[in-house]
Amino acid sequence: MNRYHCPFCSSRYQFHKISSDGVLFCGLCGDPLVKKPLLNSRRIIGAVASSAFIAPLLIMIIFVIKDFSKEKHPNNSNSLALLTIDNSWTI
Repeated sequence: MNRYHCPFCSSRYQFHKISSDGVLFCGLCGDPLVKKPLLNSRRIIGAVASSAFIAPLLIMIIFVIKDFSKEKHPNNSNSLALLTIDNSWTI
């Protein structure tokens, strides 16, 4: 029932009624209700605009996750020697 609206009445005060033959009409003015389209130009433009702002954020998150998954230390003796603390400089 949300897909139908009266083009003449305010959307805040509308209530719908069904006639005996099954036609929906406005409870305030008595005019037949009009079906709203599922996709209209305002929704399409809003979706494109919001995706323009959200897409860079999502791409950045994907690259950060990829970078963390690639960063693995090798397990050879040279890299372990660099990671240990050199205590020869202590007095």
